[in-house]
Amino acid sequence: MDYEVSSPPAAPVAKPRQRLPLGIRADGEMTRTGIVFAFALGTIAVFLAFPVGVLGIVLSNMGMNRVSTKPETARKLVAWSWAIFAVTDSVMVLAVVTALISRS
Repeated sequence: MDYEVSSPPAAPVAKPRQRLPLGIRADGEMTRTGIVFAFALGTIAVFLAFPVGVLGIVLSNMGMNRVSTKPETARKLVAWSWAIFAVTDSVMVLAVVTALISRS
């Protein structure tokens, strides 16, 4: 008797010609450089500006989940998360440095 073997469908992968989000590969995983920057910026944002840092992490995760199905939406979500991290971290680091300088 021949039985039909079924396997789960393969995960969709973004086409190589599509513009991918910054720091994200075609399969939705982060590049090594993206991991380093996301860890550093995300950690600073979460510890210094908790709600905004979490928002950046959530947007990045949503973008990574949409890379294969909606690459343009994924680009926008990941771009917003990087922008949130950059602005939040810059403002908070400047605030900490200013506070430290004013004490002396």
